[in-house]
Amino acid sequence: YSMKKIYLPLLAVCGFLQTQAQEFNPADAIRIGTQQVNGSARFNAMGGAFGALGGDVSALQINPAGSALFNYNNFSFTGNVQIQKNNSLFNGSSSTAKESDLNLSNFGAVFVIDSKNQDQALKKVTIGLSYNSNARFNDRYFSSGMSNQSVTNYFLDHANFGNNGGSIPLDFVQTREGESITELYDFLNTVQNGFSAQQAMLAYQGYLINEYDDVDEYYLNGSGSSFYQENETYITGFNNQLTGNVGFDINKKLYLGANLNVHFVDYLTSSVIYEENRSAVADGYQKLLFNNQTYTYGSGFSFNIGGIFKASEELRIGASYQSPTWMSLQDEFSQNLQTNILEGGVVQNYNINPNLVTLYNKYSVKNPGSISGSLAYVFGTKGLLSVDYIRKDYSTTEYSASGANYNSTNKYYQDMMKATNEFRVGGEYRIDRVSLRAGYRFADSPYKNKQTIGDLTSYSGGLGYSFGASRIDLGYQFWQQDSQQSIISSGTNGVADIQSKNHNISLTYTASF
Repeated sequence: YSMKKIYLPLLAVCGFLQTQAQEFNPADAIRIGTQQVNGSARFNAMGGAFGALGGDVSALQINPAGSALFNYNNFSFTGNVQIQKNNSLFNGSSSTAKESDLNLSNFGAVFVIDSKNQDQALKKVTIGLSYNSNARFNDRYFSSGMSNQSVTNYFLDHANFGNNGGSIPLDFVQTREGESITELYDFLNTVQNGFSAQQAMLAYQGYLINEYDDVDEYYLNGSGSSFYQENETYITGFNNQLTGNVGFDINKKLYLGANLNVHFVDYLTSSVIYEENRSAVADGYQKLLFNNQTYTYGSGFSFNIGGIFKASEELRIGASYQSPTWMSLQDEFSQNLQTNILEGGVVQNYNINPNLVTLYNKYSVKNPGSISGSLAYVFGTKGLLSVDYIRKDYSTTEYSASGANYNSTNKYYQDMMKATNEFRVGGEYRIDRVSLRAGYRFADSPYKNKQTIGDLTSYSGGLGYSFGASRIDLGYQFWQQDSQQSIISSGTNGVADIQSKNHNISLTYTASF
């Protein structure tokens, strides 16, 4: 620790680095690895059941062979409004949070190159390019209620057990003469178990915890059994994908295709925890406000291959493989703590703000791939029915980084996650220039316990109008999924039950040329 002053000038030049990110949050990989049905209005209205259909730029998401069914060059773009409502139940108290987002979710083009010799097996080649929003992160969760467990136990756990099961040295939580909170917090980025040391330091400086004089152990500054708690979490950002596609039409019976995808992830997670000690205490802890922000960004790649077989003019059979997505990510993290402490009948306010953004080392995440099988039946010009099945194994999620050990993280996914089954059903009925559409989607939980994140159920519908060479489509989706959210990551078993209801309205313009 005596080397603290030597490290600081070097850190100012090199940035603030730590081997592993602040705390493992399994929701991050699930968030990045889950692909929403978020394409054209027609695609959305039919529940994304396009694996054997093709003929839509968004269909490339599930089966790249879909581009080979285009007969003409095609261009489309989609505007999207997403509205989310989260109902929370925490220890008998209910709360609601709402959020909305307007974005350009999808645009792309497919170019058709007909073979000069139509007597040969290869009738045409298609080249496609699309930009798609796999997921929009625009979520707000709010929970409030009473608890008999204080979130101050979170800080106490880090202080007493965060040093490989032992306590954090007192020298790591106290500032030296002339040393600021920022300098101490910065130094702790360089030590082993630095994140736990930082949590202990914030609590010690905010007078939430003290240390026993005769033993190397910490205790809470105050007591109580009745605490009012609030937790608000806001997530904003995106997981977007740029896709290059090639498709082949063989004898107008077999359609093959491949995608190369580049992924872009950029999202901010902000959480605020507020607690009041409602117990009658003469001295010690009364209130706290704990702020955390994590900014995650990076890029990656994946590929798809697929085929569609036209068994007859009416019946089409599709199959595709989506590779794992290999992502390289980085986190920036900041936090601060405000406390109200009663000392001799007088309330003292403390604001422990390091005013520092910690830049963690890059790490890699391999998100699971998937396989899909599809059937579609086309009733001439009158309409169609389509069914897709997708299987994806979330237990294969894998973290890695140079010089870091993610064995426990990867074991968590192996032990807690499972393969999911997803079913999509879509239909379309045409009346002259008007098309009426409906869809249904079910995806089971990636968690074995089905409680952390529950099953997803979605209903959709829409309509379209054809002008001949162009078309305009309107789609609506509703999906619902239950989940659980801990008030804080450790120290208390307070869990809020969340019911998420999402509404998605999309408008697409498509032109053939």
